[in-house]
Amino acid sequence: MSDEITYTTVRFQKTSSELQNRGRADETQGPREADHREWSVPWHLIAIPLGILCSILLVTVAMLVKHIFQYNQEKHELQKALNNLHQEYSTMQNASYLMEEMWKTKSVECDACKDHLVSLNRKQNYYGEINVVLDCKQLTGKRVEGHWFCAGIKCYYFITDEKHWSGCEQTCQNCSLSFLNIEDNDELKFLQLQIKPGSYWIGLSYNKEKSKWQWIGDSPSKLDLNTMKLNHNTGRCAFLSRARLENESCDKTYTCICEKRLDKFPDSFFSRN
Repeated sequence: MSDEITYTTVRFQKTSSELQNRGRADETQGPREADHREWSVPWHLIAIPLGILCSILLVTVAMLVKHIFQYNQEKHELQKALNNLHQEYSTMQNASYLMEEMWKTKSVECDACKDHLVSLNRKQNYYGEINVVLDCKQLTGKRVEGHWFCAGIKCYYFITDEKHWSGCEQTCQNCSLSFLNIEDNDELKFLQLQIKPGSYWIGLSYNKEKSKWQWIGDSPSKLDLNTMKLNHNTGRCAFLSRARLENESCDKTYTCICEKRLDKFPDSFFSRN
């Protein structure tokens, strides 16, 4: 009983290869555990910034959606206003066109009424032919004889002496008259019914510089000369007869027709007559 019990611990010596493998495992696990400990951060420290960032993004997206909606609404309203303006412009343009067409129609009707009134006045206010000696001796050195009649607002003077076209022009000027200007077709037809047989120089000639037929003083006229078939190659001065209005060489000698408007006569002339 007095014998002591001795315990012995037996340790087995590990081989060199096992020791080498364990060393390698320790080396491998050591850095991983260190890295894990180094980067391990509490989750709430990451969640809070992420929540704030998401909130900012949501607010930004909401504002963008709102602006896009407002932009589309404003664009729609502007397009609607533009369409209304375009429609109003089209309406005004159509109204302007209708007014212009109506004005043209009324102008044509007015011109026709004026021409008809002039024709009526010419027929109603016709004064028969009267022989007269024109008071232009002081300029010409001799008496100028002829006859005249009045119709409408004009008096027509028929110079008895035959002259060249330029001589007729000068005689009319010397006697304070105008070389005849036929204003329209009605006046042409009226004169052809009133004049005696023969040919009469009138105030129409061919202007070589402007290459056109024109009345003395470039007076306005509604007479359509294109229908007269005037040919300046055969003569550059126009004469009138009962049958036609035609051109001839200006050196030919014919009698002349001068004219004077009633409102151009002095009051003393009517008091003497």
